[in-house]
Amino acid sequence: MTFVGWRAGVRVIAAGLVGLWLGAASAAETATVTIGVYPYPPFGYVADGRHTGYAYDMIEAVVRRAGFAVAVEEVPVMRAVVMLRESTNLLIMATKTAETVARYEAHWPFCFETVTHALLMKKATRYSRLEDLPRDTVIGAFLGYTLKTHLAELGFTDIQFASENGQVADMLLHGRVEAWASFESAAYYLLEAKGVGQDAVKSIPVQRFPFCVMASRNTSPDILARLHAAAAAIEADGTRAAIRARYARYLGPDLPLPAKP
Repeated sequence: MTFVGWRAGVRVIAAGLVGLWLGAASAAETATVTIGVYPYPPFGYVADGRHTGYAYDMIEAVVRRAGFAVAVEEVPVMRAVVMLRESTNLLIMATKTAETVARYEAHWPFCFETVTHALLMKKATRYSRLEDLPRDTVIGAFLGYTLKTHLAELGFTDIQFASENGQVADMLLHGRVEAWASFESAAYYLLEAKGVGQDAVKSIPVQRFPFCVMASRNTSPDILARLHAAAAAIEADGTRAAIRARYARYLGPDLPLPAKP
């Protein structure tokens, strides 16, 4: 299944597909789809006692548009592999890379954003390009960070981990690491929460990838197809754009989805 092109696909077809799926669903008991959540703002977090965030809001909108009931379950990052293998109708946000495709036994029903993985460094650094960074640069990352293997393959030898991304922000601000490996957008959100402006850091891009939804291995083909159609319809009618606008100051330009992970 390809995820490139559905943004620009035929809107009438997308809407028609959703209508067909919802018509079929109305005669049967409504299935429940579970959104697996973990703290990774601005994509997923808790505010005023409720789950929110760009990814959470998108997934919830797609699930409801597809005609399913929504449940929420906390997903410890280190148990994601097991939960995707053993759960039914579980959705988790993830960057789609060759590494994640190989690691997780999961389906990928839709993607909705292009994210920039970057190394955030203090503004005063003299470095502007990844290739110029010394390979002994001390890099901080959170345990579930997608590109930790990639950074090691590039020759970086000192990567330090924390349980949450916000802890790595503190490590950078307090000088315990020289660079912070993160989604650029997640870094900007966390810095703002700490009262630090985006102009206090320099972002050195590492790679760009599609940000997508993984579905557990036991999710039925019918549910996967309905989610895919609903995601296309939400793109076509402007719902995705409206959701994205709430987080745009962290996300930057709305880039086309890349052809491959």
